[in-house]
Parts: sequence; C-alpha cells; structure tokens
Amino acid sequence: MEEQIKQAKKIISWSGLGCRIFSVVGIVTTLIYLINISSGNFKKNYNFLKNTVIILGTSLTVGAIGSIADSSKKNKALTELLVESTNSASQIPITEYSDLNEDN
Repeated sequence: MEEQIKQAKKIISWSGLGCRIFSVVGIVTTLIYLINISSGNFKKNYNFLKNTVIILGTSLTVGAIGSIADSSKKNKALTELLVESTNSASQIPITEYSDLNEDN
C-alpha cells in the first residue's frame, strides 16, 4: 500500500506541467524585456509598464492554474486509493474476529 501511495504522489499532470513551463517562460521573457527597454525612454512610457504588468500577472496566473491541475490529479489518485482501501477493509469477513468476541 505504501508503494501505491508513493506512486500516487509522483503522478504529474501534463497540462499542469505545460502551464507551469509557459508561466516560467513568460516571467523570464517579461523580465528580460523589462531590463532591455528600461535603458531607453522608459520613464515616460506608462503603457509599456501597464502591458508588462499585465503579461507578468497573466504568466503568474497560468502558473497557478498549472499547480492546481497538478494538485488535483494527485488528490484524485490518493482519493481513489483511500476508497479502494476502505472498500477492501469493509469486505473482511467477521468470522476472522470471532476469537475476540469469545472473551466477552
């Protein structure tokens, strides 16, 4: 059972991984763009700053969605194990425990 739990914790969501990769690429690209443009006429261009903040916020949001997708998939696998173990425990015959009832 411990092996199955370890496998369930290692499950990754490919869509979640893609979102997190997209997020990292967006953040790094935005920061590089911000550094390159900041040497020019940056102080008077508020539209540039607004667009940079929007792109950065979008990248962070997509990364959060990727983390949620990954956590959801792991949670699903662990819940399936919990249900499976609960069902198998409820199917244990009561006759196995009859020696415990003899003492009463």
